[in-house]
Amino acid sequence: MKRPIVKRFYRERYSERFNEFYVKYKHTDMWIGVGKSCEFSVRMVDFAYEKVKITYDTLDEYIKENPEFGKSLVPLMLNNLEVPEFIKNMVDASQLAEVGPMACVAGMFAQIVGEELMRNYNCNGVIVENGGDIYVNTDEEIKIGIFANFDSEFNKLSLVLEPGEYGVCTSSGKIGHSLNFGNADAVIVISKDSAISDAFATKYSNMVRTSEDVEKVLAKAKEEIGKSIEGIIVIYRDIIGALGKVKFSY
Repeated sequence: MKRPIVKRFYRERYSERFNEFYVKYKHTDMWIGVGKSCEFSVRMVDFAYEKVKITYDTLDEYIKENPEFGKSLVPLMLNNLEVPEFIKNMVDASQLAEVGPMACVAGMFAQIVGEELMRNYNCNGVIVENGGDIYVNTDEEIKIGIFANFDSEFNKLSLVLEPGEYGVCTSSGKIGHSLNFGNADAVIVISKDSAISDAFATKYSNMVRTSEDVEKVLAKAKEEIGKSIEGIIVIYRDIIGALGKVKFSY
């Protein structure tokens, strides 16, 4: 049975703070918000679209030549170092989390677009959301809404982030279309890199099968807090656990 795909209503909450637009190309569907002081224009939209298209097509070509990259559930080694930098980054992130390289593809795409917008436009902030995997670069505090499941009592919570650059990625065994072997409503990982957050969110979400696994996952994640990741939130039915630099707001 396919898990339900969420209507992305959570994108509506930032409209007052950001100039917003969408980028869709094949299976990639991004919401992008840029700070009101940015030099917002159609040219910026075209720029973001081209970054997504080039990255997507480059990855497609790489997978055609290296099919294992697209289907492996375990880390891979690069036989050829003459590959695009983002593919190296996906390999590195997957090795850290001990998952397949495609486990961090959505986070990687979000980060590429966000970093390029920050680099090429005079932005005071950028947020890129790609199917629940988020790149954030902000000069002021920001709140990221939590969506655990359709009837979860924890949907009223928001994650509060101080000014800085973050990857905030979510993996779920209940909703969405990504491959997942667990039963968690949501596992959210915060780090300084969206590909790493995505990889670890996948890893820890796969580990949650029963309520007893929430504490086990937090104990495992403790080894990475302050090294690869900044914080983690695990939600399973009516249980929530958090570790690291996690601050909630209602």
